[in-house]
Amino acid sequence: MSNVNMKTAAREIIALVLAVAGLAIYIATSVTGYLAGMTMNPLPVAFTVVAAVAILADIVMNDRLPAVARDAIVVLSSALLVASLAMFVMARVTLAADVYFIPVNYPATEANALHISIAGVACYLLADIALIVEGFVASRTPRSAISVVTA
Repeated sequence: MSNVNMKTAAREIIALVLAVAGLAIYIATSVTGYLAGMTMNPLPVAFTVVAAVAILADIVMNDRLPAVARDAIVVLSSALLVASLAMFVMARVTLAADVYFIPVNYPATEANALHISIAGVACYLLADIALIVEGFVASRTPRSAISVVTA
């Protein structure tokens, strides 16, 4: 197992933890409480799992992967998390409409599901921001010494 440099992998670790937290909230709000009887979209789960595995592979194998592969992992993971975020939000639009725009006799469990879902959306959003920042950080590219030789 390779040594993981916690300083350089901090953003990816934060993104991984937040993505898994967002996934847990998505699953929990989809199968319990107000939304228990409704069908859950499996794509956000699959996309988040693939993104998390890719981020974990990038963290563990950072020195053994080419720079192009590491950049592709960050871009792919970010795109997958954005897709998961979009599907999560679209699945909760009806909750937001019922609670915030038609505030007439909605059940308290509906508001609870919406507010917990907002926390999950925030986790996904922060995970994607961490990956975007990771993509632009100069520490991702290995430095090499340039020596000038005069003839």
